[in-house]
Amino acid sequence: MIKNKISNGQFFFIIFVAIASLTFFSVPSQLVGKVKQDLWFSMVLGTLIDVYVASLLYWLGLKYREQSLIQYTNEIMGFLGRVINVIYLIFFLGAIITSMWIFCDFLSRSFMPETPRIVFSITMTICAGFAAGKGIETIARLSQIIGVLILLTSLILFASALPYVHIGLLFPQFENGFLPSTLGAIYPGSWFGICVIMGMLMPHMKAPKKTLKVKVSAVILGSFIMTLFLLYSIATMGSNMAGQFENPIYILTRISHFIIFERIEVLLLLIFISGSFITISTLFYSVTVGTAQLFKNRTHTIWVYIFGSIIIFSPVFPYSQNSYIVEEYLSHWFPYVALSIEGGLTTLIFLVALIKTSVKNKS
Repeated sequence: MIKNKISNGQFFFIIFVAIASLTFFSVPSQLVGKVKQDLWFSMVLGTLIDVYVASLLYWLGLKYREQSLIQYTNEIMGFLGRVINVIYLIFFLGAIITSMWIFCDFLSRSFMPETPRIVFSITMTICAGFAAGKGIETIARLSQIIGVLILLTSLILFASALPYVHIGLLFPQFENGFLPSTLGAIYPGSWFGICVIMGMLMPHMKAPKKTLKVKVSAVILGSFIMTLFLLYSIATMGSNMAGQFENPIYILTRISHFIIFERIEVLLLLIFISGSFITISTLFYSVTVGTAQLFKNRTHTIWVYIFGSIIIFSPVFPYSQNSYIVEEYLSHWFPYVALSIEGGLTTLIFLVALIKTSVKNKS
């Protein structure tokens, strides 16, 4: 099934775009109000968590070349591997549904409140499903274009907001100690950890030995840019006001102007929609290909239709109508469950593989 190959540059932009979009539509509402101007420390720790998981996946990917996360988990863990794989696949699907719900919710609240949310979901699912069906090479090529657009757009947004920045609003640092910002790392760490899809993409790499270096570089750049966006928001509005908004980055772009141009938030919308498309497409590809590998199907096409019919209804699931449940889910359930899967299960697979390798070498 593994035919298409992607370059280091393409892999870099897949991860970079994923980090940028995941941070934009998930982290601000969870982080700004809780840790305020110390959020940069939470973002650094979240990045380190992702680098740790990436290191494990890198070792496993080199040890079991040409095999995906799903395939070598079966080989390493035996029967238990099938159970772990099902957990991974449910997690991928859950991440897609969560991302889709946030995507539709943001567009509905901020831009088109009279448009039914399922319209956004249908459009995104069709586009992402088409890309996933075409293969990872198609997604990778699109990510290069979208990644460059995000970088250029970010530079414009930073320049437009600079006159409104007050550095004094970023102080004092660690007013309540290190504990709040340390605990806050679970939010960026859990969302960055979705890049565990690296285990599904590494078999497609033309130069797998450079995967870790490329992955870490992409995560650092994406995290750095989004941290700047969050700090800009606080330095413009103050931590208390920024913490009251569901997405302070969006508010920041609404009050900014670039030379003679207004409505700068349109550029942010470009980042949001295009970044969400790449992220959802990559997760879509990972869950469909992973399921096909689990059931030993020759192609993943049928799973694109099966999972697509579920993802479309993300905005109208019962839980999405209850704000309290959504808040609990995004603030507690998802971060802890995500980290236990991304970090916990991946560490378990690594340790078992390491032990088996040691025993084999001794014998």
